[in-house]
Formats: sequence, C-alpha cells, structure tokens
Amino acid sequence: MSGPAVVSVVGRSGSGKTTLLELLIPELTARGLAVGAVKHTSHGFLADRPGKDSYRLYESGATSVALISGQQLATFTRLGGEASSDASIDTALASLPRGLDLVLVEGFSWEPIPRFVLVPDSEPPIPEHLSHGEVLRVLRVSAKSEGSKPSFPQELVESLASEIELRVR
Repeated sequence: MSGPAVVSVVGRSGSGKTTLLELLIPELTARGLAVGAVKHTSHGFLADRPGKDSYRLYESGATSVALISGQQLATFTRLGGEASSDASIDTALASLPRGLDLVLVEGFSWEPIPRFVLVPDSEPPIPEHLSHGEVLRVLRVSAKSEGSKPSFPQELVESLASEIELRVR
C-alpha cells in the first residue's frame, strides 16, 4: 500500500463529526497508529494573526511560509486559482508528513473516500453522503439536550477504531 489509509466522517454541521474524531484519534494512537487529520471547511479561514511576522511574509506574496518551533510546524501555502469550496483531498493529503498509518478526514463528502456517515435521529441521510464513497456505517446520533454536542459511547468508539484498524494493518 502506498501512503496511509484514509477514512472520512461526513454529516451535517453539528452532527458530531469533530467530536467523534476527537474520540477516535486517541483510541487509534493508543493502538500504535500514527494518525493524521484533515478537516474541510467551506468557508475561508485565517491561519495566522494579522501583524505577526509569518502573516506579514505570507501577505507580502510568498507562495509558502513555514512557522516552526521545537514542538510544532505549520505551513501556509497558496493554492492559487479561484477560491473554490471543492478543495482536493489529494492536495490536503500531499501536504501531510510521511510515515502516517492513517488519515482521518472530516468532510470532503464529494470525494470517493470510505466513510462513516453521521445522521441526526430525526432527519434522513443526505444522498451525497451515501453516494460518493464506500459507506462503512451509518451512525444515528442525537444530542442529549438542545444545543449540546452529540455523545458517542466508548464501546462504539472502540468498535469503530477496530474497524478502521483492519483497513490499516
């Protein structure tokens, strides 16, 4: 296999995608896997603070700026072309370091990535979430109270981690 295994979590905004990934990552790393993550956002984002040196270098026109400390590395790279909500998963994956066993992806529902589909209890699944990649499981989720994050039982997290681990090993 060339490159890491890739598994996505897709669902409506607020369905618990980030919450589920926050639970899966430590479970998978505890099993000895090197895990990366990619999150899609349909809005632009500010990855640095105006006025900081790295921001100024990027704004001056640098194609790419790396910000590094003893513990972290962040790279800001212009993708060029027109702004698009259809960012490529391949571009995101190519930006990650080598040596990862697995990349967990949040979003990219239009890409043909194996996926877990999160669906709120009271709503039907979004057809796009079911049609563009192998559906590993459809998970019905509910928030405990209005406005709270969905919760996922530890047994479910362990089961999903085991399913993902089989794709890696």
